[in-house]
Amino acid sequence: MVVAINAIVGAVAAVIINYLSDVLPITRRLSRPICLNCGKRYSFKEYLFSFKCSKCGNKTSIRVILVTILTILSCILLHYFPLEGLSFWATIPIVVFLGIILVIDIEYRVVLIQTSIFGLVFFLIYGVLLHNLWSTLVGGLAGFLIMLGLYYLGVLFNIIMGRIRGYAIEEVALGFGDVYVCAFIGFFNGWPTILATLLIAIFASGAFSLVYILVKVITRRYQSFSAIPYAPFLVLAGVAASYLFHS
Repeated sequence: MVVAINAIVGAVAAVIINYLSDVLPITRRLSRPICLNCGKRYSFKEYLFSFKCSKCGNKTSIRVILVTILTILSCILLHYFPLEGLSFWATIPIVVFLGIILVIDIEYRVVLIQTSIFGLVFFLIYGVLLHNLWSTLVGGLAGFLIMLGLYYLGVLFNIIMGRIRGYAIEEVALGFGDVYVCAFIGFFNGWPTILATLLIAIFASGAFSLVYILVKVITRRYQSFSAIPYAPFLVLAGVAASYLFHS
């Protein structure tokens, strides 16, 4: 019975994640989702049940199905592996918010300033409840400053490589949105767990990048300085560190 309730909650959470991931990058506010092919606004029935535009027939992204499956699975797993110090219901807002960050950054390669500001306040509150004010503030500040340093190292690297190659390199290894993500993950994990979070994110992103480059080289589609979204690694590392170091 509990698992069934968790699955239903997961389905509702997935609808919220998909909806906000559809509208926030386009309008930066709560609004009716639109068809990206023709611009028609979806009706409630079209968006939730038919999964296609009645005007042009364009189907919604497969992302909707993937997010639904993964969110339901995550909510079921929370029954067996709860986050320490948080009830199931207190964890659901975290699942929704981090899901939105993941989807938008993977799909649009951006971390919105609106979600960043919300995340800072949101996880400051959770951090104080889970740890204490000192650990929370130091964790957030450390995450912000370390990622800020890495961000500017990336900018410097691009400038140097651009001069060597004779043209400007537009792609950046890290966006400034990643700095905000690291700050609010720092609030959530506190000090010194944010250090472990960053190490996990660096190793995980490095391993993924290596596999990504190898696949691109083998398929002859490799392009130098092609960027991958980094916020998902910070988010997943933050969750992993919560289980590994807060239990």
